[in-house]
Parts: sequence; C-alpha cells; structure tokens
Amino acid sequence: SNHLTDLYRKEESLSVAGSGCIHSPRFPSSYPRNLLLTWRLHSPESTRIQLIFDNQFGLEEPENDICRYDFVEVEDVSETSTVIRGRWCGHKEVPPRITSRTNQIKITFKSDDYFVAKPGFKICYSLVDDFQHAASETNWESVTSSVSGVSYPSPSVTDSTLTAEALDQAIAAFDTVEDLLKHFNPESWQEDLENLYTDSGHHYRGRSYHDRKSKVDLDRLNDDVKRYSCTPRNYSVNLREELKLTSVVFFPRCLLVQRCGGNCGCGTSSWKSCTCVSGKTVKKYHEVLKFIPEAGHPRRKGRTRNNMALVDIQLDHHERCDCICSSRPPR
Repeated sequence: SNHLTDLYRKEESLSVAGSGCIHSPRFPSSYPRNLLLTWRLHSPESTRIQLIFDNQFGLEEPENDICRYDFVEVEDVSETSTVIRGRWCGHKEVPPRITSRTNQIKITFKSDDYFVAKPGFKICYSLVDDFQHAASETNWESVTSSVSGVSYPSPSVTDSTLTAEALDQAIAAFDTVEDLLKHFNPESWQEDLENLYTDSGHHYRGRSYHDRKSKVDLDRLNDDVKRYSCTPRNYSVNLREELKLTSVVFFPRCLLVQRCGGNCGCGTSSWKSCTCVSGKTVKKYHEVLKFIPEAGHPRRKGRTRNNMALVDIQLDHHERCDCICSSRPPR
C-alpha cells in the first residue's frame, strides 16, 4: 500500500492568548507510527510566540545527521513566506528556545511506519509582547549611515570608509532585520521597519515593487545564504572519466552525484581563506549498461549481446560538507 496515504493527518489551529503546551501523542511514552500532525499557532498583532521544549525529548535517530524519518519542525509563517527555524530528531540535544518573528508559527510532527522512540516531545508556548524586547547593550552611536532613509545619530566621523567597515562588522552580528533595527534605533525601530517597506522617495525601485506582494523577505534571504552556502549539490559526472576507464562505454554516459559546492561564510572575515570540502563521503551503487567494444571482429549477428551487461558501479557521494579555513590570512 502507498505509505504516504497511510499517514494519519491532523491539523489544529490554536490562538495563543496566554500559555499552553502541545505534545506528541502518548508523551512521555512511545508515540504512534504514521502520523503527520500540524499545529498552527496565532497570537494577536504586535505580539510574538515563544516556544520552550521540555527537557524530555527523543525521536527516532537521524540518518547521516539528517532528520528524515521522524521529526518535529518549527516554521515562521508570514503572508510572504515560510522560514524553517529548525527540524529536530534523535536524543542528543533538546531543541533551543524559539521566539517567532511574526505572530504566527507552525509546528509539524511526522513519524514514519518504522521505528518509534520515546519520550517524543512536548512544547510549551507563551505570548511575548513585542515591546518588552529591551535594546541591545551596546549603543551604536559611532556610526554615520542612512539605510533606506533611516538615519542614525552620529558624532563627527569623517572617514566614511572606516565607518562603513565598522558598520559592516556590526551588521555581521545580526540574523534578522528586526534585531538589526532594534540594535541601532531602540526608540523607533518599529517605525523604521514600516518605513523600510514603503516607498521612501527611491525612484529606482522596479515597477513590481509597488505591488505589495513582491516585498522581499530579507530574513529569508539571509537564512538561505547561511543554510545553502557549502552544501552537497547535484553534479553530473561522466562515468568513463570518473572511473578512469577508456576501453569501455556506459549507458547512461553520465550520472548525477552529490558533491560539495558553494562558498563558506560569505561576508565573514575569513571567508576567502576557506574551502568547502566533503566531511563525509559514501560510495553508492548505480546500475548501468556496460559495453565492451570488440576489437578486430566484423560484427556477427547476435554477437554484441556478449559484450553488453548490466553492472553495478560505485560512485562517491558527499553526504556532509565542511568549511576548512586556512589559518593564514588570504594574500
């Protein structure tokens, strides 16, 4: 039977007014197989939702560090995008505390039809008032800058390149536009956030920009860079070259393999001195048709069959990619 249709699916919507908890069925005992459960949490405008995982946490173990089979996943949801905040399984660590970026968050729990584990998970949610977030300790007044019409107070800093360098270093510390603005302008960051996305006299914005739906989600772009820079990607390799066999022919001639690609930590101080290499390589079998051309014989009927066979070949696949950084600064 089709395993996908065997999943027991259930979706719940919860409006978050105070605090409460959700958990895997039968927590803290083993959860059932074949579940796909979704909880959508909404809180009032200008509030956010905080999630805290119970210390008892355990799902089926990952395969090669990837939670494929049973997992719990948390996503930030807004009108323009969905951003995955994390996916967890196994028993090693309790997931971190999470505060939503908007007033909606989605939690998904999936279990497959094979192993189960205990205790499962329990997540308690509560309301966070957006205005409670205090300004960050350092006040960044030594900076002159104007980002999209948002200006910061400044002493007389004359060398603009030095200032840009310093500002760039400061920006490196933040993951979200919101945190960035709160840090620079604790008093007016909410206004600034609004202003960023309304037209402030920039005439070079494309026509599509004025259609509200095309608003860029900068946080998501930032997450994508972090998540997808040095990762296994699909590459097509020519089998004769890859296996260093010149006297035979294969069909198909090329196959897809996973190989590491992409740069490391773009924008961090050391990124130019880092290379993206395989941290875990596995050999995988692929079934292909192999031909051995006959030398010197005129082709006789039925003869080619002997020189053609289905064979298993092994190709290297990169399952994990690591950034290796030379200690010497780049020249």
